[in-house]
Amino acid sequence: MGKRRSTIADVARAAGVSIMTVSRAVNGRPGVGDGTRDKVRSIAEALGYRPDRRASALASRSSTALGIVFPDMANPFFAILAKAATDTARARGLNVFVMNTDESPTRELSAFASLHEERIEGIIVAGSRLSPSKLGTALEAFADVVLVNNSTTGPNIANVDVDDRSGMIQAVTHLLAKGCTRIAFAAGPRVSVSAQRRLAGYRTALVGGGLAFDRRRVVKCTPDIEGGRRAAAAILELDPDVDAIIAYNDITAIGVMRGLADAGRRIPEDVAVIGTDDIPYAALVRPSLSTLRVDIPLLGHTAMSVLLALRDGTPLAPMAALEPELVVRESSG
Repeated sequence: MGKRRSTIADVARAAGVSIMTVSRAVNGRPGVGDGTRDKVRSIAEALGYRPDRRASALASRSSTALGIVFPDMANPFFAILAKAATDTARARGLNVFVMNTDESPTRELSAFASLHEERIEGIIVAGSRLSPSKLGTALEAFADVVLVNNSTTGPNIANVDVDDRSGMIQAVTHLLAKGCTRIAFAAGPRVSVSAQRRLAGYRTALVGGGLAFDRRRVVKCTPDIEGGRRAAAAILELDPDVDAIIAYNDITAIGVMRGLADAGRRIPEDVAVIGTDDIPYAALVRPSLSTLRVDIPLLGHTAMSVLLALRDGTPLAPMAALEPELVVRESSG
C-alpha cells in the first residue's frame, strides 16, 4: 500500500494555523503575513502537500462569491440590509449567496454548512440565533466574517453594530416625558444580542427616570406579528394598567398594536407603542408607528464594505456603532 498523500488539514495541523490560512498561503491570496506564508509553504513542501487541482478550481470560482445569513426573509429590515449588501458586492463583480434561516438555530447551522460546502470563504451574519460558543465554532470554517449586531469575537471576525442600548434609552426617555410610568418591553428572542442590549438600555433609562425596573414587564416573544400580539395579551394580563409598550422591532410592534386593539385599548390614548428599525410599514400602519430609525441601507453597505476589506487584506479602522434616531409618530405622539 502506498504512502498516504498529505492533505491541507495535515499542513494546518503541523503549522498550527487554520485550513483557511493554509489555503491562502499556498494559493498566494492576501490576508496572511509574510512570516506565516513562508512557514506554511515550507511545511507544505516538507510534507509533500500539493493543492488538489479540482479543489483549486472550485476555490477560484467561489472566490467571486460571498454569503449572507439572516433569520427572517419576511422582515423588511433583513431584506433591505441584504439588498444594500449585495448591491455593494455586485459593484465589485461579486455574487452573493443569501441564506434565510427562519429564526431556526438548526437551519442557521445548516446554512453555514452549505456555504462551506460551496467553498464560500467570506460571509455576513446578521441577527444570529446561535449561542456565542456555537456561533464561534461554526464561524471557524470561514476565512472572513462580519457579524451585524453580535458580540462574538474571533481572529477572523469583524463586528458592525447598532447602538441598541442608546436607542432604547431614547425611547424610554420620550415615554417618561409624556408621563408614562408603566412601561413594558416586548423583548424578542432571548438569544438575540440586540434584545439583550435593548433590555439593558430599557432598564438603565427606567432607573435613571426614577422608576423601578420590574422584570415581569419584560415579555420574551417571537419577533413577528403574532409574537407581538401574544406579548401584548400577556402584558395586559400581567398589568392591565400598562400605559406604554416598546417592541423589539417594528414587525413585533405592529403585532402589539393588533393585540391592544383586540383588547379594546386605544393607541396612544390608553397605551403608547414604540418599535425599532423604521421599516417602510411603520409609516403606513394606522396609527402610524413611532420607532427608532436605523439607517438600514447604510448598515448593509457598511457590513459588505468591511467584508470586502477583510477579503482584500486591508487594515480596518475602529468603527463606531450606528446611532438610532427616535421618530415620533401617532402611536406615541
